[in-house]
Amino acid sequence: MQITTVRIAAEPDIARVRQVGDRVSESLGLPRFGRTRAVTACLELARNALQYAGGGRVTFRAYRDGDQSLLAIAVSDQGPGIDNEKDIMRGRSTFGKDEGLGAGGLGLGLRGVRRIADRFDLKTGSEGTHIEISFEIPVNPATLPDRVKQAADELLTMEKTDPVAELSRQNRQLAEALAERELLISEVHHRTGNNLALILGFIQLSRRSTNSDETRQILLELEMRVHSVAKVHQELQRAQQSDQVDLLPFLKSVSNHAAEAFSSDDCQVNVHVGGASALVRSSVAIDLGLIAGELITNSFKHAFTGRSEGRIDVRFEHDDTVDGPGAFSLHIGDDGKGLAKEEKRPERPESLGWRMIRSMARRHGGTIATSSETGFQTVIEFPPELVLESD
Repeated sequence: MQITTVRIAAEPDIARVRQVGDRVSESLGLPRFGRTRAVTACLELARNALQYAGGGRVTFRAYRDGDQSLLAIAVSDQGPGIDNEKDIMRGRSTFGKDEGLGAGGLGLGLRGVRRIADRFDLKTGSEGTHIEISFEIPVNPATLPDRVKQAADELLTMEKTDPVAELSRQNRQLAEALAERELLISEVHHRTGNNLALILGFIQLSRRSTNSDETRQILLELEMRVHSVAKVHQELQRAQQSDQVDLLPFLKSVSNHAAEAFSSDDCQVNVHVGGASALVRSSVAIDLGLIAGELITNSFKHAFTGRSEGRIDVRFEHDDTVDGPGAFSLHIGDDGKGLAKEEKRPERPESLGWRMIRSMARRHGGTIATSSETGFQTVIEFPPELVLESD
């Protein structure tokens, strides 16, 4: 019959184990010396679980064995296990200074716990350790269920009247919720990374196997877009799932990938990336990466016809003002042929690429300006709040 369970994740939880152990022992009728034995033993095991396994749980329960009632305290963890437990229990290993167990506790070690408990059971392996100690209690087995309920009720009352206990409980719940959230986020990132890699693989396989130049070009542009999203995902994982991305290295990666994808032996194009260092949110990085990828792709496709070499510049600039932080701007330009006077302004057409650029710039309060005095230049100006932190 289980009474309660205490999670062990931090030092304050050890105090909680002592408090619960003392109250349960008293509720089940253990005399003062018996309570001291039970609390001392469970504290020793709880400290070991925290120090050497990173935490665990302590479960209090009562059970009947023939005409005897017992209080059982089980301490479980998912640590590396105990390699030489037989030697330890025989006194052939200290399992203290060198091996660890007992060094952070009250100095008893496993053999000391076994001596003061009425019953002792140890199971250990690579998946963790489970130790259960039992103490005989002066309770009639017939009335044991009622005494267990009484003990559980007293613990509930203690938690309600003890603000420290209530705070500890809330902290444990919060820690558990955060741990579960981190686990779910990690799983989502893992699956997302695998899916993006699979999509890129399919696109590349399809591009290499097609005989149509038009289809190959479309797939190459699609690969660029997916790569930008995948690169942001990789940066987030390196930052331990933070929602912040260092923009300049990210833009360099997008630019390098474009250069590798579109450069040919007939025309060598150098892509240069520079400007202000800036931290932005992942959603901003994805959009700016896609914008950069689209504009770089356009330069490769249209700017260097009939030439053997060219240059594309990508810069992210910060315009400080006297009154405070000024706007940020993304500059992407080439030294190609530019636009003829009769050609339509490129930011106006309804092509998929420019629709994407306009939509993503607008989403972050950006305004687009183009010029073709020297090659073709695009400048997208963004408000100061786009950037979380900059040099």
